[in-house]
Amino acid sequence: MTQANPFDIAPSSAPAAARESPALPHYLVGVALLVGVIGILMTMATLMFNSPMENLGEWMLRYGVRNWISHLLMVGLCVYWLTQSYLERNGLGDYRQPAGLLVGYGLAYLCLSWLGGYAISYLFMWSYEQLSNGALTSLFWWASELLRFGIEALLPLWLLLYLFRYSAEKVSEPLKMPGQTLAWCFALGVVVIYLQLCALAMQLLSGMLYSYALEGWEGWIVLGHGLINLLVAFFAARGALPEQVLGFNGGRLALACLITMLLWIGSALVCAALMLVLLLFGGAGENVLLILLGLLQLVLLWPFTRLGLRWGYRAQAAA
Repeated sequence: MTQANPFDIAPSSAPAAARESPALPHYLVGVALLVGVIGILMTMATLMFNSPMENLGEWMLRYGVRNWISHLLMVGLCVYWLTQSYLERNGLGDYRQPAGLLVGYGLAYLCLSWLGGYAISYLFMWSYEQLSNGALTSLFWWASELLRFGIEALLPLWLLLYLFRYSAEKVSEPLKMPGQTLAWCFALGVVVIYLQLCALAMQLLSGMLYSYALEGWEGWIVLGHGLINLLVAFFAARGALPEQVLGFNGGRLALACLITMLLWIGSALVCAALMLVLLLFGGAGENVLLILLGLLQLVLLWPFTRLGLRWGYRAQAAA
């Protein structure tokens, strides 16, 4: 009778089959975008009936629409990111009968947005009475809007995901994410950060000569530039990520976005300093230098994207 060799290496167990991404994040993104559109329509109706402005339609086209587009992009991305990260971190799959969660989130988001509108109007009057510095006021408003967004859109989502977690499927298999989905999340993350920083810069620089020359259309220029950046970042990320990636890893993906943006902002500051030196010493014309600077920043986004993903994300290919 032969006995098993006690020194033999035990055969490794087969790795657990990876599971597909749950559908709940997409449903919640749809609810958030629907509430966002309802809020925009309510704002438009309020302005049309109560605003004394004669050129209200032109004002909406110049300022309102591009702000609403930026807001919807941020809402959709953050809701998807938070939901996917919460489910992955807690080992949860889809929620059984998620209608209550979806309706509850939609109502909570809508009510908090309505209450936030009233609160922000009082905060608006207080800030102009207490803050005399224009730059400080702009920075205060930018931070207040981000805080308001977190309270209205993300806080109720996290609370409802927590309260309804007992109806979710418990899963042990690792999550398998398409590389294309992660590339879109990364690219949208970079663009959302870019648009928020540009919004802050336009508030800080409001009243300068370029604002008068563009007559309010500078936001559309930034939005168009953001669309080009989105495509560049997506294709760069798509080439750097495997076809199927093990896990969403929202924290590491956010770190990759921040690394990419820090590299990009640093290069922009260096290029701006170089342009200033060339202008002072009689180099090329201002418009030519601005075009060259923009093209250089667009080109640099490609390697910075790959570096950000390599240093921050470190994707693991799924079997």
